[in-house]
Amino acid sequence: MKIGITRRSFSLPPPRPLAWALACVCWFAYAVLDFGPQVQVVMKLWPYSGWWGMDTDRVLVASRALLSGHSLYSDSGFLYSPLAVVLGIPAALVPREYALLALALFNALLAISVSRWLSRGSWLAALLVLTFLPFINDVALGNFMVPLTAAMAVAAFGPPRRRSGVALGIVAAAIPKPLLAPYFVWLVVHRRRPAQGAIATAAVATVLAIAVTGPAAYLDWLHNLVQGTGSIAVWIGNSGVSGYLPSLAVPTAILVMGLTLPAVARARENRSLAWVLAAGILVSPYASGYSTLSLLLILPILRPWPRVYALAILNPMATMSAAFVGVVALLAGPAGVVGSKEAEPDETAATVTALVT
Repeated sequence: MKIGITRRSFSLPPPRPLAWALACVCWFAYAVLDFGPQVQVVMKLWPYSGWWGMDTDRVLVASRALLSGHSLYSDSGFLYSPLAVVLGIPAALVPREYALLALALFNALLAISVSRWLSRGSWLAALLVLTFLPFINDVALGNFMVPLTAAMAVAAFGPPRRRSGVALGIVAAAIPKPLLAPYFVWLVVHRRRPAQGAIATAAVATVLAIAVTGPAAYLDWLHNLVQGTGSIAVWIGNSGVSGYLPSLAVPTAILVMGLTLPAVARARENRSLAWVLAAGILVSPYASGYSTLSLLLILPILRPWPRVYALAILNPMATMSAAFVGVVALLAGPAGVVGSKEAEPDETAATVTALVT
């Protein structure tokens, strides 16, 4: 006679309200203490701070050059595509300070809208996003990770239709950041229709940009991209792999992309999404604090306890090192994610629930 042993699955209790409150307090406190002094400096000097909106400045300069018939890529450090220059024409027609302020307000409204959509109306989730240091860093520098992350969110969590990829196609064709490479692998495998919409939209938008700027502009852009390999070095603001070990940046990117293919093919949809969002940081030639902004898309699909831990430590981690955050998220992120197919029905429905429940 065999004696059967009943094995009970181990599960952690849901986090208590006090744990959520403590995580949120840590998040807010670090955001205020770390970035508060910098915001004060910008407000004191505005609109004369050259640091404020410096990435958008390059687009505005190129857009004005297009309007005046000059070369778009006289600045060898300008790496955005001619489509970005075309899209920047309306902003180039108004004073710089007001264009930057309008972009900042647009990014804030976009972040609120997407975070409340993903969290089913949670204002706390929106507040957490607005106080996420990579978000503040992106808005202050005038970079474009906010619209890029928003477009990635729509493609990943929106209806499985081609139109869900339209925004991503436009942004990716204008701001083709290397961190999109792992994400597009995931999108093609798990969200085929949004991927088709993104690719088709990017192709159409590129053709229209060529019609406006001419093919030579794209050749100049490709030349700048080749010359842009000089960014794989140690410099202020680069906290990616190349900011510490420049010689390992390319081998790391190749290794991570090589591991991404089997990870996406073998892992469940949600877990492979966590992988590619973290992998994007490590495959980038350089990475600043704003590069970790897309990791917010992991929060809605994390289990409750890992989500609490992430809220407590993600802000300080992202401030210290983008490379470190990428490694930690790559190793620990997928393990804390609710599996998309093996999960219970109510868990599956919760893949786009609140960042804080």
